[in-house]
Order: sequence, then C-alpha cells, then structure tokens
Amino acid sequence: MLVAPRKTTSRCPHCGFEQLEAACMISTYCRGCGSYYEAKPGLGHAEVADLMPPVPLGLSGHDDLIVRCHRCGSSHSVVHGAENTMCPHCSTCIDLGDFHFHSHVSRSVDTRGGLAIDPAGSLTSSWIICGSATIQGSVAGTLHCEGELHLSGRRPSACQITADSVVIDKNADVSVLFPLHANRFLVKGHFKGIVECEGTVHVAKRGRLEADVRAKSLVVEKGGVFLGSCQINKCPHAPSAPAPALLPCRRRYRLPSLFPVRPLPDANPLRAHGTN
Repeated sequence: MLVAPRKTTSRCPHCGFEQLEAACMISTYCRGCGSYYEAKPGLGHAEVADLMPPVPLGLSGHDDLIVRCHRCGSSHSVVHGAENTMCPHCSTCIDLGDFHFHSHVSRSVDTRGGLAIDPAGSLTSSWIICGSATIQGSVAGTLHCEGELHLSGRRPSACQITADSVVIDKNADVSVLFPLHANRFLVKGHFKGIVECEGTVHVAKRGRLEADVRAKSLVVEKGGVFLGSCQINKCPHAPSAPAPALLPCRRRYRLPSLFPVRPLPDANPLRAHGTN
C-alpha cells in the first residue's frame, strides 16, 4: 500500500508566505513571491537558509536564464542546467529541453529548447512554442519560435507561424497556407505563401520566393527569383505568441438585427380605416 509523503509547513524568508512541502524537501519556489530558497541541512522547514534572494530581471548572473511565460506574459529567472520550470504567476509548466519527433504526434509543446521534426514526422497542436526549430516534416496548428526556425521539408503546412528568424533551407519546397510572421526571412530554397516581415526579406542565389510580401526591405541576389507582389514598409506588427485556445468571455454583446421586425398591416381594410 502506497503511503503519501509526510508534509510540513515551509515559510518563505523573503515574504513570509507559508506553504506545505514534503518533509524531505531540499529546495523550492515560493508560491507567494516566486523566490527560490533552500532548507538548512538537519533543520526543520521553519528555519530555511536565504541562499538565493530574489534577483531583479536583467540583473541576474551569467548562469541564470530568463524565461518568459507566453500564457500570462510574465518572466522569471531559472538557474542554468534546469530541465523545466513553473511560472510563479499562472503555474504553467515550461520545459527547457529539446523535443524530437519521428512519427505523427498530436500534442502541445511549450519548451525553450529545440524542436526537431523528421521528414516522416508531423506535429499537430494549437499551442507549439520553442526556442529554435528545424522542421523537415509537417506541422499544423500554431507555432511560435523565439529564435531561428529552419524549414527544410517538402510538404505543405497548414500552420500559423511566428518566429524571430526564418530560413528556407536549400532543396526545400515549402508551402504555408497561413501568413508567416518574422523579423528576418531568408530564402535559399523554394517558398510559397504570404510573408509579413518586420525586417528584410532576403532571396539568396538559386532561391525562389512565390509570395505576397509585406516587409521593410526586399533583397534579391543575382540568380534568385521573386514572383508575387511586394509592399515596402507596410508590415503590421507580428504577434509575439499564439493566444490561448480558450479565453473566458466576460462581456456579452447583442448583435444588431439585420432584418428588423415591423408590424404587419391589418388584414381587414375596413378596420384599418376606422369603420365598422
């Protein structure tokens, strides 16, 4: 018979918030202020060691990693070498490792590591977030890449893609049905779709771009091909992250009627003229 571990009360040395932790706890995060602290060896949880005071964002050490939660938009620091973390504001679990898919998978991914999809693999989800990615297979849903995204497959993708930098690798034949948002866009292979770029769209030698482009600048090297329309300095701000799949509806709006109801005329003409 399994026995639940014994729990004791742990007090945060920074804000005084008390929470239940396992008796064998070594270190934890405060659910009140989000600071990290460790227990003193051989002492109860009522006395903890202040080994890591809260560090303001931007002033952390070189071994700390600043992780942004795309669910609530907050950021917090994580020690170097951690495999995952939890947002202290919304309790979202965020992975820090790499994901590699070899077959057809349907699941959400929220990592700040790398994402790789083999040519025979595919990923379907409305919530895909990664630090960097190399897509050789297909992806469907919503993908947000904080770093560089490499598209090197030869299969169409029905995916809303947002990335800091997008590279269409050589020998790639990529077709995206939805508009692609990026800060930088480099085409070395073949790309077909709609591109909205905050920076420069670059078509390299032997690259082929068939798209409607809205960007700050467009560069086509000798030997590159561009087919489509181009609007310079017409790119809207790209979204930073996909919105959550479900959002609570706080207000209800009544839509105006397209067909207003009017009273029907009286069927009796004598009554309409006021006669008996």
